[in-house]
Amino acid sequence: MKKNKPRRGSGIPRTVVTAQEAAEHRRTIEAAEMLELPVIASEEETGLVPDVAAVGVDGTGLFTGAEPAYVRCTDEVVYRLPESLREWASTLMAMHLAHRQAGHPAMFPSRSEFGILNGGAYAELL
Repeated sequence: MKKNKPRRGSGIPRTVVTAQEAAEHRRTIEAAEMLELPVIASEEETGLVPDVAAVGVDGTGLFTGAEPAYVRCTDEVVYRLPESLREWASTLMAMHLAHRQAGHPAMFPSRSEFGILNGGAYAELL
């Protein structure tokens, strides 16, 4: 993967990915284990808190709503996220890009908390 100069002053370099790299990425996501979310009884408890290097949604260009969301931890381990967290991952990707475009430092790596509270999955940056 190589990075080109930023386009028209956007501050975000365009990343060029080869077809082979894209296929390898898809295989990595498909082979990744599902992130096991702990059930917590109250907001005072803490869920799973990994060090996250990246959050993404694996797509081949067209978003159909079936693309798996994933997190890559700082130890390079990749986990698929439950379907209920795909929108969180998509929103976080958009926020990260806007944050970078505004000239702010990268949002990752960061610690993120994952869990199930009151029957619903949640995720948040710490």
